Amino acid sequence: MLRIDFNLYFFDIQTSGKHPKLFHNLLRQVIMYKTLLYFFLLLLIFINIISAQTVSGRFSTSFYTWEKFDTVDQSNIVTRLFQNFQLDASYKQVSFHTFLNSATGSATSLSENGQIRVYNAYLQIKNLGNLFDARLGRIPVFAGVGNGVVDGLQFKSDLSGDVTFTGYAGGNVSTALRSKAFDDIKNNFFAGGQVIGRFFKGSKFSVSYMNRQRKPDSYWAIRPDSAYNPINMLIDPPARKEQLIGADASYECAGNYSLYGRFDFDLNRSDIAKAEVDGRVTLLPELVATGTFIHRVPRIFYNSFFTLFPAESVEEFEGGVEYSACDWATCIVRAAYVLYDDDQSIRYTAGFNTHYGGLRYSGTSGFAGKMQSINLDAIYPVFDNLVAPSAGIGYSSYKLEDGGGKTESALAAVAGFVVRPVNSLSVDLQGQWLRNKIIENDFRIFGKVSYWFNHNFSNP
Repeated sequence: MLRIDFNLYFFDIQTSGKHPKLFHNLLRQVIMYKTLLYFFLLLLIFINIISAQTVSGRFSTSFYTWEKFDTVDQSNIVTRLFQNFQLDASYKQVSFHTFLNSATGSATSLSENGQIRVYNAYLQIKNLGNLFDARLGRIPVFAGVGNGVVDGLQFKSDLSGDVTFTGYAGGNVSTALRSKAFDDIKNNFFAGGQVIGRFFKGSKFSVSYMNRQRKPDSYWAIRPDSAYNPINMLIDPPARKEQLIGADASYECAGNYSLYGRFDFDLNRSDIAKAEVDGRVTLLPELVATGTFIHRVPRIFYNSFFTLFPAESVEEFEGGVEYSACDWATCIVRAAYVLYDDDQSIRYTAGFNTHYGGLRYSGTSGFAGKMQSINLDAIYPVFDNLVAPSAGIGYSSYKLEDGGGKTESALAAVAGFVVRPVNSLSVDLQGQWLRNKIIENDFRIFGKVSYWFNHNFSNP
């Protein structure tokens, strides 16, 4: 049997003469957060019913620190700690997958202090009844127009050798990864499906549908009554709705050229949500031409306050070339014309990329603002890839006012290194510096330690 011990460690970080226990709130959230308790319950059941399995995962602990000025002459050193945890355990056709993180720090004003975010935690059974694969729990969804996280069920089945169907349904999960769906499932749900077909070599076609509803929290507010006297009133916003249908197709011809097209339609608003066409053509062995057209409309929930305002579409036309000067260097030039309702903008990029870094120049003009920037970065592993130092610098100039106005500038630089003594362990450390109109001298430090593990308990 497999035994896993979990330990919580408490750290004190000295910040402006104080010694806050950074993980005190985190421990309290572990006890109270019901989704995380469900995760540990499922994991415990899974581990105890199996006698041999493959377990893999990753632990990553990082910190980010900077100086924060509360007034002109008074500042504090703010430190943020982050913990990522990923675990995959499998036995034959049954597996369990999860990924979560937590954040805490010395600044109590940060709203995410002590919170644990469960990105996914689900049980997967492959080839169930020789019919389909099933997932149960908190599931990440990537199915055409349906993208997000659902607390529920997802299944995937091969209808034939060329056609695959994926369906999902359950409680809707907010962008903050909190779920109240099971308190009011009819107003907080996420459901849909996708059919994918591969009818000939190099081709892929799909049709997808998604229906999502989110019910905002009720709140009390001061409102006037019929006599215009202020009274305290309970505001109960309607559920925000989103219902899309989409289709996309792609084709690749033996590396000579490739095409991709997509069309998304908003059923509630009876309008095109997005249309896209991408092409890539190999003109010469070392020269490739690319082209893209995108029509998009802002994603606005039906019944939300923002539907009262007109939503203007944006069209982008972009073309470019990529030239492979040698096996380790590629030059890139791209330009885009962006068309708004009654204005336009131009975006351009030029530069080259290598295995050891790159140089890029980019800019915009027109309605999107006038800006030019240049960025240089480099990385070079030494000591047989044991240490990989890196550095980068960027400069940009821009105008905050339309037409005239003073041209402002910003300068940024980074430097650091990655140490990997073994394949399963890495240590990252980076310093970041910024100077612009608002901040004269901003310096920050980022560090991370990551550990990967993989073990097959079936083998001695």
